[in-house]
Amino acid sequence: MTYRLSTRRRFFARNPRTARHGAGPWRRRAARLAWSSLAAGLIGVLWASAASAHAAATETDPASGAILDAAPSEVVVEFNEPVTPVDAGTGVVAPDGDRADTDVVRSDDGTKITIEVDADQEGTYLVGYRVVSDDGHPVSGTFTYSVITETEAPSAEALTAAGTDPFVQALLYGNRWFGYAALALAFGAGILLVAGARPRDAVAKLVALGLAVVAMTAVLGLPLQAAYETGTSVSDLDATGLQSVMQSNIGLAALLRLLLVLLALPLMRAVVTAEEEPGPALTAGLAGVGLALGATWPLAGHPMASDPVVVAFLADWVHLTTALAWGGGVFALLSLALRKDAEIPDRTADTWIALVPWLLANLIVAGIASSLLHIDSIEALTQTQYGKLVLLKSGLVIVIVVIGLFTRKALVGRAEGRGRLRLMAGVETLFLAVVLGAVAVLVQAVPAKTALLEAETTESASTETATLVTTEVYTAQLVLEPGRPGANSVRILADDLEGAAFEAVEWTATYGLEGEEPEELRLIELRTGILAGEANLGEEGRWVFTFTLTDAAGNTATAVAEVDVS
Repeated sequence: MTYRLSTRRRFFARNPRTARHGAGPWRRRAARLAWSSLAAGLIGVLWASAASAHAAATETDPASGAILDAAPSEVVVEFNEPVTPVDAGTGVVAPDGDRADTDVVRSDDGTKITIEVDADQEGTYLVGYRVVSDDGHPVSGTFTYSVITETEAPSAEALTAAGTDPFVQALLYGNRWFGYAALALAFGAGILLVAGARPRDAVAKLVALGLAVVAMTAVLGLPLQAAYETGTSVSDLDATGLQSVMQSNIGLAALLRLLLVLLALPLMRAVVTAEEEPGPALTAGLAGVGLALGATWPLAGHPMASDPVVVAFLADWVHLTTALAWGGGVFALLSLALRKDAEIPDRTADTWIALVPWLLANLIVAGIASSLLHIDSIEALTQTQYGKLVLLKSGLVIVIVVIGLFTRKALVGRAEGRGRLRLMAGVETLFLAVVLGAVAVLVQAVPAKTALLEAETTESASTETATLVTTEVYTAQLVLEPGRPGANSVRILADDLEGAAFEAVEWTATYGLEGEEPEELRLIELRTGILAGEANLGEEGRWVFTFTLTDAAGNTATAVAEVDVS
């Protein structure tokens, strides 16, 4: 927010009248910059199209819950974007609980993984997958299929990477929070340093502290990300997992972060040791390094898996950089207010006053653009973790803006305002710390549109129902898909008592709610032993399916399958 801290050392302050007149052009320039940023940003918002910033399984072969006549030699899982499989967590568990997979193959475009299977046991198989999307987030899932007959699904214990270690998740959140906070401190203190805040060495130490912590979090983040992706603890991490992260966008971003910190050190030294204020070239160099540091986070996040990538990257970059610069400036002002020897000349205050509206304009517009890429409905906003975090963050930002307005109104140009500056900047800093926490979780959350897609896919897969019936002539399974009220596909898979496909030559079938008059179910033969049709299940309840199958030898039997639909 905007503050002017008067000092007792008069040679740092201009005449109040001159200060007021000198601030006018700054404010007019800030207004023009803010409006231009809003206009440019709105164009970006309108250009932003649908995005998919998180991998989700879209189709499997065999289908979830399928009952097959013979064991498949491979299982295929397709995704909505390129992924990299984690071998330890991707495989097939046979009915006896042992691994049945022999290899995992990634397609050329990365959107499909093929799990080769070597098993011929009858019963239910468990398929588990763990993949890493382009934005560095692991995605896990399981589904089952059966060969000949359904049995109890085997345990997933044979898949060594079944999920994310909560402790690793917490450490990753914390590391990201400290990285954001450190970069914010470097941004904010750097702005005040270039604008002439005093003492120069104290402000420079704040910048150096921020850069040091940024470098530290870049290094610590690599093993944490590797453990997060592979689903292991940090102590169980192997070189393969770490190498995979180093070769990903996240590893590249961490390396760039370290190099940029090293590049910033000689520039900072030049600022601190110079007898005069930093010139345009040095200021531009520091600004360039800061902007490049801000770009390393979206380089390894959701934008790289979004469409269009350029819009998503720019929106995230601008949003993050302006937010950190604003928040870091508030914290730097608080740090200076706590020092008795701190000096904030009028030029420094005017620079900050002019910069804040421009930062807020870019922050708001880029935030809207970024949100529209991942949230396309009220349901996505209110019923997903991602959407709820966006609402929380937006509410907190509004509160911070209001606090800042009151702070500026109360303290600008008042010599007695140092104590109130400490209080109000401290309150703002606390709220900003909470916002950073929400952001640290938000960037690890599944984007809203993808979360809804996963929920719909899971719901569709989990509601497929299969009912086994046995007669004196054949055994049959009646399968409903999706098994919910409304239109359903019906499959009848029939085998004779020796396990071979039942060769029916005649068949009749009816269905209806229990206790009501049934209606005819028309069936066609897909192949020997498999009949299919369509049924409209108008409401929830117990539906009764009755079918009679007859073979060429005249062997006939009637089966009744009762299915609870909800």
